[in-house]
Amino acid sequence: MKKSSQRSWWILTTEYEPYIIGGLGTAATNLTKHLTRKGVYATVLSKNRYPRFNVTRRDNLRIIRFPLRKYTPSAIHRWMNKRSYLNPDCIHIHSLQFTDLAKYFRKKYNTPVIYTCHSLVDLETGPKSQKRRRINQQVQLLKVANRIVVPSRWELAKLKKLYPFCAKKTIIIKHGVNALTSKTRAPRSRLLFVGRLVPSKGIEPLLKAIALLKHKNKKVKLHVIGKGNKIYFRRLKLLVKRLNIQSDVHWHGFRKQRQVQKLYASYGAVVMPSILEESFGLVALEALASGVPLIATRSGGLSEIVNSSVAQVIPKAKSRAIASAIEKMWSNPSITRKRVIAGRKLASRYRWPRIADQYKKLVK
Repeated sequence: MKKSSQRSWWILTTEYEPYIIGGLGTAATNLTKHLTRKGVYATVLSKNRYPRFNVTRRDNLRIIRFPLRKYTPSAIHRWMNKRSYLNPDCIHIHSLQFTDLAKYFRKKYNTPVIYTCHSLVDLETGPKSQKRRRINQQVQLLKVANRIVVPSRWELAKLKKLYPFCAKKTIIIKHGVNALTSKTRAPRSRLLFVGRLVPSKGIEPLLKAIALLKHKNKKVKLHVIGKGNKIYFRRLKLLVKRLNIQSDVHWHGFRKQRQVQKLYASYGAVVMPSILEESFGLVALEALASGVPLIATRSGGLSEIVNSSVAQVIPKAKSRAIASAIEKMWSNPSITRKRVIAGRKLASRYRWPRIADQYKKLVK
C-alpha cells in the first residue's frame, strides 16, 4: 500500500523479471527494485504474453502485465482508474512500445517523463520499414521526455549529433551490477558467450575463432547463452557444422538473469566480440563483477569499461583477432589474474543503490 508521503513512479518496460531478453530488462528490473528500497512506490507496466491483465504486489512494488497491442493509452488509464490506482508523480520509460502512453499522461496531466535511452534506433540494423517506425517512436519520445538518461559518454555524443534538441535535457547515468561473490575455478578453455544471437554481437567470427583454436587446444569449448530468430540460428548451426566444431559448441538458449549471474563462475572466461557499437555493455560489467576473465572489443560504450587493465582486448571483431586474444589470455595467467582483481574493483563502482539515488534526484 502506497503511503501518502511516497513518490509514485510508473515504470514502462516491455521487459521485466522474469521476462528479460537483454540489457534493457536487466537494467529496468534492478533499478526499479533499488528505487523501491529507497522509498519509491513503483508500478511496473509491462506486456503480458497472455490476453489478460495480471497484477503482482510486493511491498513497494506493483507489477501490472497486459496485452500491449490490444489496449490504447486511454483504455489502460480507465482500467487503472476503475481500480483506484492513483496517477503517477513520474513516468520512467525504458521501451519505445510505451511511447503513446507516456505522451498521453504528459499531455493530460503534465506528468514528468524520464526516458532511459538504452540504444539509438538510427544506429541499429534491421528491416527498413520497421526501423522507420521505431525511429519515429523514438523521436517522439525524445521530444516528450523532460529528462533523458543515457548509459555512456559514447551514446551521449551520438544522441547530440543525431538530435541536437536533446542536449540540454540529457544526463549520463551508467548501468549497475549486483555484488557477486563467486570465484571461477573452471578451466580457461571453457568459454562463455552471453547475448542475443544477432550478427552485431560477433557470434559468427567467434565461432570461426573456435575452429582456429581447435588446432592448438583440443579442449576448447564454447558455451552460448542467448537466443535469436529461427532463421539466423539455423544459419549459425550450419556454420558450426561446416567448421566441424559441433562437439565444441554448446547452445543453452535463453536463461533467466539470475541463472546467468550464477553461471558466470562456471566458466573460464567470457568473450564479448561485439562488432557494432554497444551503448554500454552490461555483460562485460557482470563478467568483471563475477571475477571471470573478460575478452572483449571496445566498441561504443564498451570502451568506458573495457581496457587492457581489466580485460584482454580484442582489437577487431575478426576471427583471427578473437582467436589471438583468447590465446593471449591463456598464455599469460599472471596478467589474467591481475586483470580479474582490477576488474572486480572497477565493477564495485557500478552499484545499483548509488545509481537509484542518481535517478531519484531527477524528480524534485
